[in-house]
Amino acid sequence: MSFVEWRDKGMIVNLMTKSLVWMGKGDIQLLDREISHPDTGELLIQVKACAICGSDLRIKSHGNSRVSAGRTMGHEVSGVIIELGANVKGFSIGESVAIGADIPCGQCSYCLAGHANNCKQNLAMGYQFDGGFSRYLLVPAVVVNNGPIHKLNGKVDHSLACLAEPLACCINGYEVAFAEFLKPKNVLIFGAGPIGLMLGKMAPFYNIDQLTFVESNENRRQAAQKIFPKAKCFDFHQPDLLSQLADVQAEGFALIFTACSDIATHALALKQLAIRGVLNLFGGLPAGAAKLEIDSNFIHYREALVTGSHGSTPAQHGRALELIQSGKVDLRDLMTHAFPLSRAVEAFAAAASGDAIKVIITPDV
Repeated sequence: MSFVEWRDKGMIVNLMTKSLVWMGKGDIQLLDREISHPDTGELLIQVKACAICGSDLRIKSHGNSRVSAGRTMGHEVSGVIIELGANVKGFSIGESVAIGADIPCGQCSYCLAGHANNCKQNLAMGYQFDGGFSRYLLVPAVVVNNGPIHKLNGKVDHSLACLAEPLACCINGYEVAFAEFLKPKNVLIFGAGPIGLMLGKMAPFYNIDQLTFVESNENRRQAAQKIFPKAKCFDFHQPDLLSQLADVQAEGFALIFTACSDIATHALALKQLAIRGVLNLFGGLPAGAAKLEIDSNFIHYREALVTGSHGSTPAQHGRALELIQSGKVDLRDLMTHAFPLSRAVEAFAAAASGDAIKVIITPDV
């Protein structure tokens, strides 16, 4: 149904749309949903692209305490504004926008301190609010007023623009790590999926000139080597992995990211830290995963830092979009698969297979 067909002789009717809905652990379904017209302060967009995140795969399989059954998934979104609610300022019908995940309340102590991704309410698109695996998305007023929503300049494809959300998370990861460490020259990244490769692409912006990847999937190792010809890429299951890493950095690595949801990589990463090194536990683990054991003396005597990073701020989302739109960060080589919304379940299977890097769903097809 087109937007023009949405109104019938001046009578307001709600729009029916296809949406990918989480129904319970292991159960996602493409369903017909009703989308209402935007209320005061809200926007309605026609979704043009929504990418699958690793956290979407975890929600699909394991659920999430912030996601209730019946929720439309997806938080890496771009689209075109087709209707404005009352009192919306700064946006116009026909403008293209990219939307991120984390929604600050704008009032708690963390938001006021500039750490909106740590907002006490912890709201997010595709979690407490319906997300972008749908033909249409109603954008809440709190997102319009406080959240990660930024205009496109018209020079970038929507499928690239939606990747501002994960790229912003990578910016946040570096900023958290650099809060304590001054100038690392090497980085070890566990996982060569979308986030791991994006972290690699951001490394030059922080004057890091040596990349090392550890990845168990051969296809992804090959992709990392192609994208970063000078990087070292190792198989996590290689028997001599520890000696291989020692050959690269005998004294350990200055900066390490775990861009994967595997507790075994977290444990190994901790042991690879250099003196005054920083370990960022980037990839979250599903509920019920094994716990990480830490040798506190190892941390103490090395003056090492173990930290984490969660999501991103609206400002970081804006910077990520600018990097994409300016061409300073080229993510086209990460976009390996695209599916129409009608094949969304198949798209999730591809994303989970390890054969894909970044999977984009294009609901307008």
